[in-house]
Amino acid sequence: MKKPFLMAVAAIALEGLLTSCILVSDPEGEPGWRTTPESSSKPRVSGSEFRQTFPFTPGGTLSLENDYGDVEITGWDRDEVEVVAKAATGAAQLQRSARQSRGRGGSPEVEVRETNEGLLIRTPTFEGPGQAPAANYEVQAPNSVVLTGIRISEGNLTVADVFGRIDASVDLGDLTVRNYSGPLRATVGTGNADVEVLDLRDGDEISITSRRGDVFLRLESGVGAIIEADAPNGQVSSDFDLGMKLPASTVKGWIGQGGPTIILRASAGRIRIIKTVAAGATLAAAKAGK
Repeated sequence: MKKPFLMAVAAIALEGLLTSCILVSDPEGEPGWRTTPESSSKPRVSGSEFRQTFPFTPGGTLSLENDYGDVEITGWDRDEVEVVAKAATGAAQLQRSARQSRGRGGSPEVEVRETNEGLLIRTPTFEGPGQAPAANYEVQAPNSVVLTGIRISEGNLTVADVFGRIDASVDLGDLTVRNYSGPLRATVGTGNADVEVLDLRDGDEISITSRRGDVFLRLESGVGAIIEADAPNGQVSSDFDLGMKLPASTVKGWIGQGGPTIILRASAGRIRIIKTVAAGATLAAAKAGK
């Protein structure tokens, strides 16, 4: 006679356990995560957008994860981060192969977590029928910033006018870095990497890899570095004297008197080291005033 009652109690307990598991896995249930409110509902030609500003200490850490869409991060002289996200539609839905895009109206959904180290930003994982919507980001951050955990599945990443550290990956898309100083580690799946590093110093280890694409590294004249470059299906060329005959598929040499290590890999592309005319006055001024 007691068995049905016990089975009912067990069923209720099991249901409660499953419910608690679902709550734990919900991003909204994670400590510190919150969805930013829409600050503008006015439609624009490229889709609706939202804009929000967060206090940010120079030298702090900024992370961003976006599945579909371009990301542009630019340095400025304010102690805050401004995040602008625009819903991409039509042709702006990226180079997503020949797949048909399905843009959705309204502002993109963006989740933000503020931590002791800085700010984490992400586009929630898309679940549902049809194509995942693309969100294009325009982010402005203090010139002194640590960019780590920058992850893009399909889209282009552009970083400019900052110094500190960069740790980024792009699965499908191009990486462009301009007017940057500091250590850098970047991986591109399918796409080109075009990176300018100024004011190279001891300890500024640089590592750039593209599995299917070209790698371009731009350095100032008078720089010193140890170069390890490998393009098994292409060639390595350089505006600098690396102490060996070029072009070649594999290079181990140095620029000037040597210095920090630079590792370049292009599995199915070419590598070119370019002597750039530094236009980094803004960066130099920002570093001097940090």
